[in-house]
Amino acid sequence: MPSDWTAEQFAQRVLDVGIVSEADLREVWSELGTKNVEVEAIKQLMMGRGLVTNYQVDRVMQGIKAGYFYGDYKVLYLVGAGTFARVYRATHRKTKTLYALKVLRKSMSENPKDTEQFRREGELGATLQHPNIVAIHEVVSQGKVHYIVMDFVEGHNLRDFFKIRGRFDPVEATRITADIAAGLNFAFQKGVTHRDLKMSNVLLSSSGEAKLVDFGLAGVGGVEGDEANPRTIDYAGLERATNVRKDDTRSDIFFLGCIYYQLMSGQPAISETRERAQRLTKARYQEIKPIAQIWPDLPLHFVRVVNKALEFDPARRYQTPGEMFADLKIAIKRVDERGEHGNAKQVDKSLEGLGADGEARRLMIVESDNKMQDVLRDLFKKRGYRVLVTSDPDRLFERFYENSQMADILLISSGGIGAGAVNAFNRLSTETCTRDIPAVLLLGDQQGAWKDQAESGPIREVLTMPVKGRELRKAVLTVVAGAQQSAGPA
Repeated sequence: MPSDWTAEQFAQRVLDVGIVSEADLREVWSELGTKNVEVEAIKQLMMGRGLVTNYQVDRVMQGIKAGYFYGDYKVLYLVGAGTFARVYRATHRKTKTLYALKVLRKSMSENPKDTEQFRREGELGATLQHPNIVAIHEVVSQGKVHYIVMDFVEGHNLRDFFKIRGRFDPVEATRITADIAAGLNFAFQKGVTHRDLKMSNVLLSSSGEAKLVDFGLAGVGGVEGDEANPRTIDYAGLERATNVRKDDTRSDIFFLGCIYYQLMSGQPAISETRERAQRLTKARYQEIKPIAQIWPDLPLHFVRVVNKALEFDPARRYQTPGEMFADLKIAIKRVDERGEHGNAKQVDKSLEGLGADGEARRLMIVESDNKMQDVLRDLFKKRGYRVLVTSDPDRLFERFYENSQMADILLISSGGIGAGAVNAFNRLSTETCTRDIPAVLLLGDQQGAWKDQAESGPIREVLTMPVKGRELRKAVLTVVAGAQQSAGPA
């Protein structure tokens, strides 16, 4: 969208693409009182009233006229993107119910094999209705438009959570693994295996419940050409090395063991590489360092389960997900009874976010990416912080001028904001309302060059992704301590 567009031109565009109705637009103009306003004013009002989202506005500004609707579903945000499909948060036009839409990429829709695989993925997944499997409600495959309508899970995938948080509490890791095993076992009883089990295909809801997605490579009969398929190459390597058929449920069990191992140890069980030849080597699946060597204080009950799931010989592995699920539940019970959680030296998480007065510290997160907001919010809420979120750096300063006690700490993330995050971080020291507020700037993994532009100090720290959750929390506590030292005795 050209920078010299007027507010009326922007309003006409959002009306033309159908994301705002004429009635809504009349109310917007009425509230503004005039059409002679800056484009930014009408954008902010529309977003504030929930009529449009940042994602929709960005597309309108780029002149994109399509992709705002799929059938009865209105696209709100892009949640994630992979090689084969994109996932959006969407709402039903009539019921306003939130859903997740998985849309096949245009480049794939030209290939009949890809579209057939995508359709089969949806139809197969729709037969699996279980609390630990994301429900599929509708599969649409017409012409060049192919999408799957799923439950929208408030949360994030396990891989993203792990990137921020790092190693999990052993009991929590075991409960998550038990949820996954329960979902796998239900599918197994229906004659379905997963065949693409990894952290990114596990969603962790805001309530802590794990849910499986992407059963598309499962199969009755499996998928042809697994060794050439990047989504199945790890399975192909294991199955070739252990001489089992491609739909053997024990392969799912092995990769569930890999997830369990990584959650408890903080590091992957099998070596990570993009080289196809290395991913297919037999030694990769045999030379797994025993988890007890990494964390000797892990409860023995948990160690036994992960070791059995990762047996190289399929005959020594769990034979069904149900067997593994049963042992996981027993292990949790035994550890709970004995109180051996392997965390005796850790401080109660819920106390970390408390100030000297016993009140929860107020942490303001500045980030426009919804998924990253969720990850950061969960990370700090579980440590006792009171978490506030804003997506607009300029609004941050307005809010502080309105209430200088609004937040005790700031965490500015550049993931969705970009270079504006660095500008906002540097501006903190120039504004009276934020001069003494401790702050951490979190840069994306491709934004390390911006670190030199950020003005750090005793109450200002800069980190670059990837970072573990504990490193991020440590940085927050460091700037808080710096602020307390600067303030001196009361």
